[in-house]
Amino acid sequence: MIISHRNRFIFIKTRKTAGSSLEIGLSRVCGPEDLITPLSAQRGEEELRRQEGGVGPCNYLKRIREHRGFKEWRRLLTRGQRTQYGEHSTAPEIRRLVGSEVWSSYYRFTVERNPWDRALSRYWWQKHRWEEKGRRNFPSLSEYLQWLERHKPHWLSNWGHYTIDGEIAVDRVLRYENLAEELERLRLDLGVDGDISLPSRRAKGGIRQNRQPYAEVLSQTDLELIARLCWREIEAFGYQF
Repeated sequence: MIISHRNRFIFIKTRKTAGSSLEIGLSRVCGPEDLITPLSAQRGEEELRRQEGGVGPCNYLKRIREHRGFKEWRRLLTRGQRTQYGEHSTAPEIRRLVGSEVWSSYYRFTVERNPWDRALSRYWWQKHRWEEKGRRNFPSLSEYLQWLERHKPHWLSNWGHYTIDGEIAVDRVLRYENLAEELERLRLDLGVDGDISLPSRRAKGGIRQNRQPYAEVLSQTDLELIARLCWREIEAFGYQF
């Protein structure tokens, strides 16, 4: 997530849509007054941002009065640790954070991706995280998708990130499939002079082990499951399998 007061824009970060790479590009035009959530230092993402000339994490810790729930207050009171704003904060959460005046006056945008392709990317990302901890026997693709449907459907659909009460709440939805070209048009819309292009290498590149197109990998049951969970973005943006 980036809330740029300098440039009067709000970037809502969705899952598996090159969000970290886009944050690196956007942070080049940001300043110390902006809210920029951290990337992964362990995976070299913050180092990549530094190399690309981006501004690092800023103002990403919650103010005292914004803490909610037992875990956040316990961490604050017993350890003196303030909770971070979530990198994947949703539109309703961000609107509450910035207030209605800033929300309505800033340019709001996000990125969306073909849900079938995104689901396959999600699988390889989760498998990579599982195996980098020395674990084995990660579920098959179909098993993992079924688990997501039962337990974490919001990991498969981004609809709840950029909508409020079921309505799209951003000024623009960039398409992942044409992201490089879309960013130049976005730069003109934002009226910024700096470079917001994607970095020289992707923040989470090289993780997907099998580069087969999703249409050759997903079974009929898989594609129907994804269509069932992601029907709203499929309908809104005309995605096809």
